[in-house]
Amino acid sequence: MAINKRVPFFHTLRLCLSAVLAISMASHMVYAEDLVLVAADSRPTAYIADGKPTGILVDVVTEAFRRSGHSVKIQLMPWARCLAEVREGNVDGIFSVFRLPEREAFLAYSDNPVITQVEVFFIHADSDIRFTGNLAELSHLRAGIIRDTSYGPDIDKLIKNGTWQNVTYTSSVDSLVAMLAAKRIDFAPSYRAVFLDAAKQTASIRKIKELSPAVESIPSYLAFNKKRDYAKISAEFDKALAAMKKDKSFDAIYAKYLN
Repeated sequence: MAINKRVPFFHTLRLCLSAVLAISMASHMVYAEDLVLVAADSRPTAYIADGKPTGILVDVVTEAFRRSGHSVKIQLMPWARCLAEVREGNVDGIFSVFRLPEREAFLAYSDNPVITQVEVFFIHADSDIRFTGNLAELSHLRAGIIRDTSYGPDIDKLIKNGTWQNVTYTSSVDSLVAMLAAKRIDFAPSYRAVFLDAAKQTASIRKIKELSPAVESIPSYLAFNKKRDYAKISAEFDKALAAMKKDKSFDAIYAKYLN
């Protein structure tokens, strides 16, 4: 009788151990999955070369996650779609994105910026437009902007309240450059490196020029959707990114593309 009583015990023990092993394996599989991130398709920050994503931010983000023990898959698409995908929780995160009150509702930001965007105005090379630093002075001109893109709180406010009355929206920096080169708009706010690179790629560099002074410099971040808890992963990313800035590998990536 004693032997018979021990059989259910060992059977139950075996089942428990199997369950623990299965849970452990399932947990490992979850953390082993690639994080799926989205970014706007724009040179030199994130673009396709030789069939795969590359660029300043792609390299920075990929290396930081590699150091923190995570692998990533990066998908490039128009900015409006990037925001929609992360808002719905279809992807894990997005880069690089400004901190805005309306985005805090669906985005959990990393602490360490991945880039500081220098924002300037571009005009046609033949234009005599001047900029004194007063944004409202441009209200009578035709502005071109990328749809669902933030240009910082001051410009965003002028667009939303109608101070800038004549605004044309487009989906990419390439089309924005084309509109300015063709004089379909009078000026375009943009991030210096991105706009200049697009102008070079489309052979429009001699048709545009930069207005001085620069508008402002804005820190931009990696952010995760709020559908899941990414706090641990985000902290690991921030630690790795800080280390990259300390050991100068962060600067080396920028120099590789901007030089």
